[in-house]
Amino acid sequence: MTARLLVLLSIALSTTFGCSKPTTGMEVVARMTAAHGGLEIWRSAPSVSFEAALLPPGADSPLVHRVTVEQGPRRAYLDFPEMNARISWDGEKAWSENWQGPFPPRFFALLSYYFMNLPWLAADPGVNLSESGTARLWDDPTEYMTVKLTFEPGVGDTPDDYYILYVDPKSYRLRAAELTVTYADALPPDIDVMTEIIVYEEFATVDGLTVPTKCSVYGKDRSLFASFPEVRDWSFSRPFDESRMVMPPNAVLDTSSAIRPTKTSE
Repeated sequence: MTARLLVLLSIALSTTFGCSKPTTGMEVVARMTAAHGGLEIWRSAPSVSFEAALLPPGADSPLVHRVTVEQGPRRAYLDFPEMNARISWDGEKAWSENWQGPFPPRFFALLSYYFMNLPWLAADPGVNLSESGTARLWDDPTEYMTVKLTFEPGVGDTPDDYYILYVDPKSYRLRAAELTVTYADALPPDIDVMTEIIVYEEFATVDGLTVPTKCSVYGKDRSLFASFPEVRDWSFSRPFDESRMVMPPNAVLDTSSAIRPTKTSE
């Protein structure tokens, strides 16, 4: 599955099938990507940049962070102005300065980026798409179109993770996504996998792309895990600062592990 194939498929769906309902997982994803502005603008951007406020339940104030990710290599740097901290990820290793957050820097480096860019990341190389289905979100009566995303071996730190997309059958926008978290050092020691559902509540159009500006993360029982009350200042034109890939002397290298050590019997 390539970006070119999905672009061509999206065009074909719009011009040939008109308003016909997509029937395969690839068709649903292509229609969803088109509804969010298409792949061409998103993939050709030098970087994706936005500011997000992450608010855990009961917290007094959100964790505000500026995310900048280079398209293609997916190198990233994040700034946390309120704690005077930063994280950098060069594609192989992550490091941080003054980081006191709840997650390992390597895990957090692309977390918000993936949450906010799923309409396009579903078209990434190494992503496998299931056949389309339908499902509801709790007491929401809408029958959403669903597609499960799995990954080829070696894709990312945790290739056994999955996403299930919930696509609005009228607008074809991404309404929600069920996902697994298996990054060992980001989980409590007695939990091997956590299932979350991110629900997208508000959108805005920036440079022709429809992006989320508010969303919340729940457990499958609808308990609130965290919210993003505001995702703002989106940009698809900011240059990527190459100097941020140079690890400063006072930075701390992240040695966290995505895989839990195998238990051995004594």
